[in-house]
Amino acid sequence: MSRRSSWRGRRWHSRGTAGARCSAPSGSRTADCRSWSDRPEEGPGTTLGQRIRQARKALGLTQRDLGRPTLSASYVSMIEHDRVRPSLATLQVLAERLRQPLPSLLDAPPPAAARAAVACRRGESLLRQHRFTEALETFAAAAPLADESGDPRLRTRAALGRGQALAGLRQFDFASSELQKARELAEGLGDAELVAAAANAQGFLAFRARRFALARALYQSGIDRLRRAGVQDGELLGKLLSNLGRVYVELGLPAQALEALRQAVPLLGRAADPAQRALLLFNLGVASERHQAFAEADGYLQQAEALLRLHENLRLLGMVKRSVGMLRLEQGRCREAEPDLRESLQLARQCGDDEGIAQALVELARLEVRRGDSDAARELAGEAEAIARRIHDEAEGARAAAVDGAALAAAGRLAEAAARLRSACAAFERLEMGADLSAACRDLGFVHLADGRHEAAAQAFARAFTAMRPASPAPVP
Repeated sequence: MSRRSSWRGRRWHSRGTAGARCSAPSGSRTADCRSWSDRPEEGPGTTLGQRIRQARKALGLTQRDLGRPTLSASYVSMIEHDRVRPSLATLQVLAERLRQPLPSLLDAPPPAAARAAVACRRGESLLRQHRFTEALETFAAAAPLADESGDPRLRTRAALGRGQALAGLRQFDFASSELQKARELAEGLGDAELVAAAANAQGFLAFRARRFALARALYQSGIDRLRRAGVQDGELLGKLLSNLGRVYVELGLPAQALEALRQAVPLLGRAADPAQRALLLFNLGVASERHQAFAEADGYLQQAEALLRLHENLRLLGMVKRSVGMLRLEQGRCREAEPDLRESLQLARQCGDDEGIAQALVELARLEVRRGDSDAARELAGEAEAIARRIHDEAEGARAAAVDGAALAAAGRLAEAAARLRSACAAFERLEMGADLSAACRDLGFVHLADGRHEAAAQAFARAFTAMRPASPAPVP
């Protein structure tokens, strides 16, 4: 079996896939692939409501337990007494909570198109929660149903979902193949929204791979495609604008980031999905912090934190707490930054989020440099760099090297510090990360000054200044 096709038959396990509660409950099913003929035998004459009630009682659940947080106990009671016929999407939710395959609750198997649509919606929800392993399994189950349905739009959605889940799992080669397939299907249909959705997914892949200039070009291409088709509002356009804003932050262009994000606010500010609203608030907070608008940044991040705590999305909460700690560091409030950064590290470890662990370690190392503890800073930076190397995250590896260089400089080891900072600068330049490149060049300039190398210092400071100029957009493949 070729490397490109070998993922299809595997059950993916990744430390970086936990989502809102870090793992599915024991025995739960994201998608059940058994055939209709395999469902358990029911007693004669049992109705849908009776089957749901029997399964609930077998688990010792009350009607309130089964329904929360989306269904009321009275509505569950009406279902159990066959007074209402729930939608297929509601039945999917109930089946998961009852730890039953969906067909076991039904009188007859629903059409393949309906089952594929439900699986795609479920997978898309898991993607928004960054629960990538479960999402991949769900979309893998949706694919044959979409093929059976003969609906090319469902086939496109399934391919998009698989590609996004693989990108989240950092399986970039497989993800690229799936997303290219989805893009070609969407182009063949001539559906502007599907083409834009494919561009959004490809932009997500480029962002995860730290190819920020390419991500910017892809997100912009999706926005342009929608606007050419006359689309001026809607959730997809809002997502593209929000994602474009996040990329601008990484490229060191906070003013452009805020412009894109403010366009996204009326489109996503009232989104039904709390994770989507929290991500928008997070992006606004990070962009405001980079724009030196600290009070605004704090307000946005606190709103995002409250929303994620309410919905117990631990992975995204860890990301927000990390940014709160970084904001405190930027303000010079080191004592307040530490608990936020340590909570972020704890949440990332709890969820198996290697990328988040590396990022939290880098910021804790930066904190120790501020405190003057070079040894502690170097130990934390070294651990972060090792993780970044293992998960092939060049951007975080460069950030760790830059902090290590700052720690070496604080310890008076100027030649070693300069070498580490030059290495970080080279990586930041490759990745077109203007803000990080500017900061590392500035630190390198001060190291050269301390070492009496005034000409080299002047060159480093000049490079720090020019690094903030906008980069040329990458071509869209």
